[in-house]
Amino acid sequence: MPDQRKRIYWDAPVWLAYINGDQDRLPIIDGVMADSASDKGECKLYTSVLSEIKVAFGELEQNNHILDPDIEDKINQLWSDSSLLVMLDFHELIGREARGLMRQALVNGWSLKPMDALHLSTARYHGLDEFHTYDDHLQKYAQLIGMPVVKPYAGQLTLLTDSSAQKEMK
Repeated sequence: MPDQRKRIYWDAPVWLAYINGDQDRLPIIDGVMADSASDKGECKLYTSVLSEIKVAFGELEQNNHILDPDIEDKINQLWSDSSLLVMLDFHELIGREARGLMRQALVNGWSLKPMDALHLSTARYHGLDEFHTYDDHLQKYAQLIGMPVVKPYAGQLTLLTDSSAQKEMK
């Protein structure tokens, strides 16, 4: 039986908020992460392997130009926890789709950075249900990628409908 949980893509700013211990965002992030890691949870988290590049260090490390082994351990544990998230590979088709999003952004008078385009195109390519980010300017891309682009939220997760489950099986 296919997994019927809501499939949520987390953009790098969400992971950075977790690594940085953002007190305003941690309760929601921790709640969604716990839900995703549970076999009976209502959602499953996804991100691109490219998030490993974008989430290279914490804010204190960046500001102080001093690396902290504890932060690196936290980052490594995050990416290696397969119960928590699914790491999605980057490949040529996702790259082409990212380029297409950047070109469409230009036509719309918007600016889309390559890494943001790669994250959006990864979620779209894999047909996920939602794209979560703290990068507010990405919300306008929801229509282009065919899914809501929102800030992470907790307590509002629902199981997929039968038609969504059938889409996942394809």
